[in-house]
Amino acid sequence: MSKPRNIPFSKMENISVSGIFIKRFDRDGTTAMKSYAHRDDYYIFVLLTGGSASIEIDFERKELNSGDILIVSPWQVHRKPADGLWCADGWLVAFSPEMLSESEVRVIDEYSISPHTFSAGVNIVEDIVALCSMLERNSDNDYISNALASAVKCFVLSALDSPDKEISGRYTAITLKLRKLLDRHLTQEKSPAAYAAMLNISEVYLNEAVKCATGLSAGAYIRGRVIVQAKRQLTYTSLSAKEIAYSLGYDDYTYFSKLFRKCVGMSPSDYRKNLK
Repeated sequence: MSKPRNIPFSKMENISVSGIFIKRFDRDGTTAMKSYAHRDDYYIFVLLTGGSASIEIDFERKELNSGDILIVSPWQVHRKPADGLWCADGWLVAFSPEMLSESEVRVIDEYSISPHTFSAGVNIVEDIVALCSMLERNSDNDYISNALASAVKCFVLSALDSPDKEISGRYTAITLKLRKLLDRHLTQEKSPAAYAAMLNISEVYLNEAVKCATGLSAGAYIRGRVIVQAKRQLTYTSLSAKEIAYSLGYDDYTYFSKLFRKCVGMSPSDYRKNLK
């Protein structure tokens, strides 16, 4: 089957009219994560209660075991790796963005800078499982399901709360602002100095903040965003390498190819050829 021109995109309106969707999965059933790469316009909370599973989010592989939780944010490309196992019991709860408060979105935005599995502890996991069971039984009652889904969110997000220091909090805030600017301007602007100016801070301070939050310099972080976008399209679409370069704001394909080779270790064309 030929690749699509764009990465498949799933909408909440196609699976739920309430903005909340819940699904139980088990190792003996047929329910598993989609094996093809796709994006969604909603948040996904995954909780494993038994077994293990592999998930790939923007080319970073995550291994989940019993008791682990993972959050996938809207627009993140994800799939079950071709060689990944999915032999697990658990729950998947999805929320439309409008179902989350500004503070809840902020918590997840900070987490999504570097998505990772985390554990809420045995007691909280048991509470989440009980809530999911009730939510599944009452999914046709909007009033009850909204209350239960809100409780699930509270338990999951409380496990993300950490005693962040004031300085690291400021650095995270700057990195989040940079990421939002990149969402709007990446195809036109890739200079750290330009983004520092947009944020009304010095380039040195921008580098310091991004380094603290991500481990990368601002320039490396920006290039990383470009490379992820390029990998997405090379892997999951039929666009040519030159079309992809142009879509990312590079009129000079030779320059783009050299940048890709420097970051990935091979040319865009070779990267596509080496895909499994």
